[in-house]
Amino acid sequence: MRKWIIPALLGILAIGAVAVWGNTQRLANRQTEIFLDNKYQRAFFDLTSQVQKLEVLLSKSMVAADPRLDLALLMDLRQQAAFAQSNLSQLPLGDALASRTSKFLTQVGDYGDSLARQISRGEAIGTDQWDSLHNLYQQSVDLNRELQGMSYKVAQNNFYFSELVRQVRKNLQDTSGNAARSDLQTLDQRMQNYPSLIYDGPFSEHLEKTEPRALSGQAEIGHNEAVKRALAFVDKNPNLEYKAVVTADTNGRIPAYRVEVSAGEGDAGTRTQLDVSRQGGRVIWMIQPRFPAEQAISIDEARQKALRFLKDRDFGEMKSTYYMQQENTVTFNFAAVQDGVTLYPDLVKVTVALDNGEIIGAETTGYLMSHQQRVLPEIKISREQARATINPRLEVTGGDLALIPVGASDEKLTYEFRGKLGEETYLIYINAETGREENVLKLIETENGTLTM
Repeated sequence: MRKWIIPALLGILAIGAVAVWGNTQRLANRQTEIFLDNKYQRAFFDLTSQVQKLEVLLSKSMVAADPRLDLALLMDLRQQAAFAQSNLSQLPLGDALASRTSKFLTQVGDYGDSLARQISRGEAIGTDQWDSLHNLYQQSVDLNRELQGMSYKVAQNNFYFSELVRQVRKNLQDTSGNAARSDLQTLDQRMQNYPSLIYDGPFSEHLEKTEPRALSGQAEIGHNEAVKRALAFVDKNPNLEYKAVVTADTNGRIPAYRVEVSAGEGDAGTRTQLDVSRQGGRVIWMIQPRFPAEQAISIDEARQKALRFLKDRDFGEMKSTYYMQQENTVTFNFAAVQDGVTLYPDLVKVTVALDNGEIIGAETTGYLMSHQQRVLPEIKISREQARATINPRLEVTGGDLALIPVGASDEKLTYEFRGKLGEETYLIYINAETGREENVLKLIETENGTLTM
């Protein structure tokens, strides 16, 4: 009997060892699967972002008239197409499944490169080439729409790409049980409908300036003065008592004091956070984390309230540009105005609660970094001459003067025109000294407001 005990024990130990080994392998495989899944999802979301940029760049290249600007757009187009192609190649789709999308990205990059070389030689873009650009743009719109829809599904399912890998490995023919693979095949089929070809929040670069111009030469303040400045800035309810305290020192781009302002008593009271610059004592940002339950005032009433708020706090003449509504709040962009010229580098954002018109947020970094009394350059070309340089395919309106940032430190006086091409709207900026096209922005109109890209 004993002679069987040792073999039996050895057998049990062997089975246990195999079980441990199997569990270890299962955990290792699971960790590998999670690693790959994260890699695939990162590549997919990067691809989605880059295709969105391709759509915007293609649309801008169709309306740009200045060869210098068009060349920059086409070079950026080629780069984004290469990035998108790289991320597409990292996804476990197989050559057959992703071939049409890959071919499209290759065409965009190659065509952008070809046109860039042509422009650098001094040759203009012809009508046939413009039609090809428009063709590519229409494809990018469809591709972007499909990828945005798929990205929503990816966000809802953490194992989206893990399931896709298993399906690809098994080479399943039936795709009815896999929305992931089905979506990708639908996308590939859509891309087959297009013929082959024959053969990029604007105005933010100025924030990289090293010194805030609006604070130049002003003295530093202490904690007590920071408290006074914060209390003077918040939008007060006359029926409440306010108090403030410095809670921290911050060392961001503009060194500041962090101040907390409280009003009311207990849980019903409100708390507002502000950063007040050490130099000059100007508020850099303010936020009150309140979420209005309803809308009781109009967007225009909120805009007028925001304008009065800025005027009462010595911001001078400001012009409302664009806004974005989110739930029951609305955020406006305001730019300073000098001698009738809109100064886009000098931006202030103001958030208004739509239940009672209270100012619950503000951000003044652009204004503090850039604002000063400027010596504006002499206007050397007329509005009509500037308008004549714009792509003739656009329906053009406007033409007000605007100072825009160019790069990290330069500014240009321009005419700001609004142009329509089909259902798309653009802002075109023509240099008022040279007549050159300095920038093109695409307006994105939504039911909640207007964005620029």
